[in-house]
Order: sequence, then C-alpha cells, then structure tokens
Amino acid sequence: MLEEQRTRAAVTTIPGHQRWSREDELEQVTHDIAQLVEAERSKQITVATLLQLLPAKERLRDELKLERARFYKEQKQAEAKGETANLTVEEFFALPIERQQEIVLHSLSAVIINPAGRGHRKFDPSLIEPVWR
Repeated sequence: MLEEQRTRAAVTTIPGHQRWSREDELEQVTHDIAQLVEAERSKQITVATLLQLLPAKERLRDELKLERARFYKEQKQAEAKGETANLTVEEFFALPIERQQEIVLHSLSAVIINPAGRGHRKFDPSLIEPVWR
C-alpha cells in the first residue's frame, strides 16, 4: 500500500499552497454586496431595489465559496497523499491505528478476494487483489 502511494505521489504532484484563481472575483462580489447593503442603509437605494439586486450577487458569492472550498479541499488531500507517500513501514506502524485505517481506506476503493478452490483451503495471500483509487 505504501509503495502504491509513493508511485501515485510521483505521478500526481500538485503544487502546494497554490492560490485559488478566482479569489479576487469572490472578494469583489463580497464587496459589492456590502456596498449594496450600505447604500440601502444610507437611503441611496430603496429596499425594493436592494431585494432585486442582492439575490443574484449572493448566489454568485455562495457558488464561488463552494468552488473555493472544493479547491482547497483537493489541495489539502493532495498534500496529505504526499506526506503519507514518504512514510517508511516502521513509521506507518508507529502511527495510531486510527490514522493507519484512514490511510488505508483513502488508498483503496475495494479488495477482491478470489476463490480458493475446493478441498482443504489454506490462506493464500496471492488470492487477495487490492483495487487502488
């Protein structure tokens, strides 16, 4: 499993701490919303106008926030993969069992157990086939 992670980390390197490309757009939309609310408070626009303009801006803001959250989540997952790819077997077994399970569950999508055949069945690890994510 650790070898598989090393191989994948070498192939799928994503630059860490990369800034989300639409951050400026999100800041501008948030600023626009604040300006609209302030304009209504200072009676430059009516509540009716605010209610017409605000929903579209808020919807765009929410979509951008969701996109940003997904971007940083993927970046964090890629960093975590890189960290676990450099673990030695000894370091892996030194981790708490919960962290070991997390690493294994994140690496595998399934495990196929092939039939052992008829008769006296001894455990044969070659019949176990991991399916990597």
